Amino acid sequence: MIIITDENFEKEVLNSPKPILVDFYAVWCPPCSVLTPILEKLETEYEGKVLFRKVNVDNSPITAQRFGVNPIPAVILFKAGKPAGEFIGLRPEPVIKEWLESLLKKENEQR
Repeated sequence: MIIITDENFEKEVLNSPKPILVDFYAVWCPPCSVLTPILEKLETEYEGKVLFRKVNVDNSPITAQRFGVNPIPAVILFKAGKPAGEFIGLRPEPVIKEWLESLLKKENEQR
């Protein structure tokens, strides 16, 4: 997963034509470490449909604060430059997949 910073967040995430799932994390956060391989697996499954990115809240505090990220892990799906949904904390893969599918389905229904 590509790491996004305060400096490139707008260009990489807010200006993306594709939906982007952003994982706000910190290296010292145990639940974040458990969530990472789940999201990496989903990144492979959703290739071409959703981009997956990470933001280290310690290295990019402006972006974390801008989106009210506290506590972590926090996962936000951005569509057309705006947050379309989020969850906080560790979730099992099937729950994340269901959450993601429901948000993507909403996008298709709105077209």
